[in-house]
Amino acid sequence: MATATKAAQSGTAATEAAVAQVTETVAKATAAAKEIVTRTTDAIAPVVKSAEAKTQELTEAFAAEVKKAEAKTAELTETLAAEYKKAEAKGVELSEAFAAEVKKAEAKSAELAEAFAAEVKKTEAKTKEWSEAFAAEVKKYTAQSVDSYQKAVARYLELTVEFVDSLKNEAVSDLTRRNAKAVNELVDASVGQAHDLLK
Repeated sequence: MATATKAAQSGTAATEAAVAQVTETVAKATAAAKEIVTRTTDAIAPVVKSAEAKTQELTEAFAAEVKKAEAKTAELTETLAAEYKKAEAKGVELSEAFAAEVKKAEAKSAELAEAFAAEVKKTEAKTKEWSEAFAAEVKKYTAQSVDSYQKAVARYLELTVEFVDSLKNEAVSDLTRRNAKAVNELVDASVGQAHDLLK
């Protein structure tokens, strides 16, 4: 009985010793694991912090570049808008200048047309004046002689052509020359008939 009790006590003591040894081993292993974790954490933490800092730096640099790009885009947009406005203003200016030149040209054309009309009226008045003078001369010289009449007509037509030529209007000059030639031919025929009648 005493032997059995000893054996039992011995077994209990061995178990306790084994448990104590296991506990100690677990404690040592746990402490070692904690040490490894701590050292690993201590070793990794600066790397993580460095990576975080670098990430923050890169993020800030990227944000700064984005802001620069936005600012540059805004600047270019404003520049483009300003140039477009300048081009529009220049287009309006050129259109107004062209319209002004067109108005000037129209006014000049009207002025020239009026001046031409005035010259035509002067010519008509002068022609009328010469015609009236011619009629008076014809009446006067017809009474004297047919030859004097013929000379007066010829002189009148010559003066008329010279006067019209002085106006520097080719169309009117050509018309006057043709008329003068026709009148001369008519007068020559009349004088011829008069001479025939006077024979």
